[in-house]
Parts: sequence; structure tokens; C-alpha cells
Amino acid sequence: MTPITKGRAWCNNEVAYLAWDIHDRIDGLLGFMIVRVHANGERRLLPAWVAFEGQSNPNWLPQDVSVWPIQKFEWRDLTLRRSRDTLDIRLPFACHYDIWPVGHAAPGRQAVADWRAANPDVFSSADPTKMMGDAVPLYLCADEAFSTEPIAATTDFGDFTAVFTNGILSTQNLRRQLGTAPGRAPSAQDLRTHTKDPADPIRAFLTGDVLPTLKSFLAGLTPGDTVHAALYELSDPELIGRLSGLGARLHLILSTAGSPTKSDPAWDTENHAARQTLHGTASEVIDRLFNNTSRIGHNKFVVQVGPDGVAKAVLTGSTNWTDTGLCTQSNNTIISRSPDLARAYLDYWNRLKDDTATFPPQADTSQPNHNVQQAPLREADGHAYPASDLPAPTTARMWCSPNTFATSKTATSPPPADLTDVFALMRQAKAAILFLTFMPSPEGVKSVIDMAIELGKENAELLVLGAISDPQAMPNYVAAPKSADKTASKLPSPSVFSPEGAPKVLTIRAAAIGAHFGDFEPELLSAGFAIIHDKIVVIDPFSEDCVVVTGSHNLGFKASYANDDNLLIVQGLPALAQAYAVHVLDVFEHYRFRAVQEQRERDRLLAGGPAIDPDAPQEGFLSTTDKWQDADLTGDKGLRAFL
Repeated sequence: MTPITKGRAWCNNEVAYLAWDIHDRIDGLLGFMIVRVHANGERRLLPAWVAFEGQSNPNWLPQDVSVWPIQKFEWRDLTLRRSRDTLDIRLPFACHYDIWPVGHAAPGRQAVADWRAANPDVFSSADPTKMMGDAVPLYLCADEAFSTEPIAATTDFGDFTAVFTNGILSTQNLRRQLGTAPGRAPSAQDLRTHTKDPADPIRAFLTGDVLPTLKSFLAGLTPGDTVHAALYELSDPELIGRLSGLGARLHLILSTAGSPTKSDPAWDTENHAARQTLHGTASEVIDRLFNNTSRIGHNKFVVQVGPDGVAKAVLTGSTNWTDTGLCTQSNNTIISRSPDLARAYLDYWNRLKDDTATFPPQADTSQPNHNVQQAPLREADGHAYPASDLPAPTTARMWCSPNTFATSKTATSPPPADLTDVFALMRQAKAAILFLTFMPSPEGVKSVIDMAIELGKENAELLVLGAISDPQAMPNYVAAPKSADKTASKLPSPSVFSPEGAPKVLTIRAAAIGAHFGDFEPELLSAGFAIIHDKIVVIDPFSEDCVVVTGSHNLGFKASYANDDNLLIVQGLPALAQAYAVHVLDVFEHYRFRAVQEQRERDRLLAGGPAIDPDAPQEGFLSTTDKWQDADLTGDKGLRAFL
């Protein structure tokens, strides 16, 4: 018998997320041991890095969950398709999970060490020589494991392909890959030497399936096909080379990116090299020049067009075509094979081309301009473009920006048409709203952030979880005080927001371990401006009425009023919604631990205390008593609510 009453696993192309529950607390429970069972019969104990109190893992070497069990009722399998140290990939790949409760010795409980000896076919990385401190003997608290239903890791979901980067930098794993010395954090420069090298394994690891997907999309053209692309940032040499190799098959709208400096007043710094190269190779390069931040050509889409001029497929998402977009940010890329959607994007491309023709010619990008998207473009963008060629019950539609007659938002600006659509879908949420955002607006107002929080306040049963990149987009943001006091100047911004009266609402921002903390060494948070660069809302992902919102749109009013942008809404495709939900939860769970630590540091400093918690574990974190489970059994902010 097993005391686990229910459990389930979900996955995308890279990560699996598990949740399970028990009927009642288990005396002596120290956590859970999980075995991943591959479809071919191979069995592997999941790796583990966090030690028990009184132990230490100073070199961050993996044991497995038969040594350091999982003291939660939810878990991410980050090694679903690859280990954290190699680029070997399993895909397509199917498996299920066996979940065992483990704890202190008690009558009738088998020692985990004896179980391992009786199951030599189960891969184990247990090695007591890798850790410091006395081992904690574990025993099985059940006669049998709980087995989840099988899952299949894939990139394909019906008529869509969806992939995600591994661009979370604040990890102990990245420290190990970079060979960072103890006591200091990796620097952005340490990393950028790797992300700029097409042959570097760290670059390949961080980009996940996104770079291979971009390359295969461009390589998959049939004779006579052309590519119509609209891009914001384009500086990655490997991708510039791929585009250059298309020759006359490429039609490109390239906006401006970058900022002037004291030594160089030009404002097209990011795209200048690519612009020069592709003007010499492509059939058509349309320079869409905006020289200010009040409006940007923010698209990142590519349309495959057949020799008959009919659009075949479209690639979009949040990923800029730079080494930072590929490697140092959380991003997503999605491909639709719906001719209806591809045609809508191609029509939008042509409208952008016509709109650019109204701009005065400009050769010198050190001189200002006042280019503004014109009324015909705004009017045509004012409604959604639905796809009628998808199999029921899946529906999809795309919105284009700018889609307002006003050229900029104000404090009293009404909701734009695209976000009105998104807000209406969010209001219909029955169980969950999950989101990732970069910087939709200051303090999250007039964006999906404040809408999600308000809905969570109205419905105490609605799960609202979100992760935010820019501190200024947090609902409780306050600027750090200006003071000569160095302690005050280092006060972290608020990193956690959980409003009263909304027990299932939690928003956090991206954060990193800033100083030695237990076995954790200082981490690198970013290698550029953005950290979480996704623009994602997922609604009721475990329902047939699920919704995925993605694209380049930053999910705030500014994008709709001022930017060239696209927003894609897909409904009624649970496999796609769950893949996006797993990505959101992967990013959210990673940063939640770090955000909580920064919030506690902020609270201590405001109270006049030290930055470092004197009561924090100095090495391992896992509890050696069974009391850890009590708080978890009463909490329901996670996926256990959907079991």
C-alpha cells in the first residue's frame, strides 16, 4: 500500500513538473524518493543537490533522492531530457514516475540502502564521498510506490510547435559550468565569451531547443519558398549568417535597437552590422527606423511563403535574435502551421512595409526622427485575425499592434482592443491564471499583472502565480532610498507580493543568491537588461477551456498604443497549454526561493538588522524531523489543487 492518494506529471519539451498528495501526515516522513521510469524500462533516481542540516555539499555535486529526498509535494524534473552537465538529449521521450515516501526507521520499513541493493538496475548517483557530514539513513514508508500516468516530452502540439530556452542564469549549475571561484558570482563577461561562440556547449545548453528550432525553420524551406521576417533585435552572428544564406529568398523588415553613447551618437547600435550585411544579400531589407523608446518595432516573427505567394507557416514568440535572447533570458518560440494564421502575419508584414514607406528617408542614424505609425496601420490592426482552419475544439487568433488611434497611452487611456480580449478571457478563468512578464508597466498597472491580481482577490479559489523580470513592474515596488548610508543604498527592491485576502495569489520577481548562503554560492542574475523576457499568460491549463497567450507583446497598454507587436491567442489545446504552464512554473519555482530570500533580507535591513540571516542553515537545508510536512499539507498554492 502507498499513503500517496493521487499524483500527476506534466511536461513540455524540456522539463517535467510533478505534484502529489497524501491522505494524512506520515510519522517520521523525511521526504519523497522519485524514480523516473523510461518507456524502454530504464529506471533512474532523480538527482538531488540540497543536503540535510548538519551535512554539506560545498562543490554542488549531485547525489540522488535516495540520499537527499524531496521535502515538498511538488517537484521539477530538470533532467527529463538531459543531465545538467551534458548536451545528450532524449527526444521524443516517454516516461512515468514512481514516488516513494521515505523517512526515519520504524517497524516494517525497509532501508532505502537495501532497496537500492535489491534493484541494481535503478541508476543511482548516491556517493557518500561527495558530501560532508554523517549520512541520514532513510527507510521506505510504504510497501509500494505511487506511479503517475505516462508523459511524453515533445516539441509538437497539434498544429503548433513550442520550445523554450534554458536561459535562467542564477543557478549553481552555471557556476560549475563556468568554473567560477568560490566566494564570487560569475560576471556577465565570463558568460558572454561562451554565448557568442556557436560551438560552445554552454551556449548550446542555455538556448535549449530554441536555436535549433530557428535554424531548422529557416533550413526547412522547399524550392521556391521565401521568408518574410519582421525583427526587433538582430545581432547573433550565427543567425545573421543563416539569414544571409537565404539570399534573394529573404524579405526583412528590420527595426532599430540599441542606444546612443557619449562616444557614439548613433541609435542603431544593436542592428547596424546585420543591417549592413543583409542589405548586400537579401532581396529586400526595409529599414523601419524609430530612434526613441516611446515606440519600438518590437516584433520577432518569420513567415514561410510558398512560390505561389501563399503563406504556409509562421514562427513567433518572445525570443530576440541575439545571443542574450537565445541564451541569457527565459524565452519561448512557437510555430503555427495554420495557413490562416500565417496569412494574417504575412498581411501584417505587408502593412508594416507600406507604413514604413511613409517615413522620410534617413541615412544618418545619429540624427533624431519623429516617425510614428500611421492611421491606416492602426485601423487595420484594430481587430483580431482568426484562424478557421484548425481542428475543433482548438481556435486561434492573432492581434497586431499598434491598434489604437491614439499614438501614446496616458493615465486615462482606455484598454486597447487586444488586451480587452485577453482581460475577458482572464475573467472567465475558473481555476488558474499563470503568467511570466518582463516589464509591461510600472507597478504592473494597466497590464495583465494587476488584472490577474484583482481577479485573485475577487475569487479566493483562483490560483494566480506570476513571475516578473523588472523590479519596477512589481505591484509593491518602491524605489530604494537615496542615502549616504551604504546599507540603505543596497536595500533590495520588494521581490514578493501576496495580497491579503487572496490566499492563492503570489507574484515574485527574478532574483539571485547574492552572498554565500548555506551551500549556495553567489550567482549571476543577468547578462543584460532582461531576465524573464517571456510574455505569457496561461489560463486553466488543465481544462478543455484552456488559453495560451504569447507573442512579442509585453502585455501592457504601451505595447498596444505605441509598439509594432504581435499577440497570439490559442484556445482549447490542453497539450500546448500544459507545455506553457510547465515553462511558467519552472521559471516561477526557480525564482521563488531566491525572491523569498531577498524579501527576507529587505525586511531585516528595514528593521535595522543584518543583511545575512544569522539563523539560516550554514550548510544543508533539509529538515531531519517530520515537521516540514505540516505547513505543506495545509498549503494549496501549487498544482496539488488540480489533482
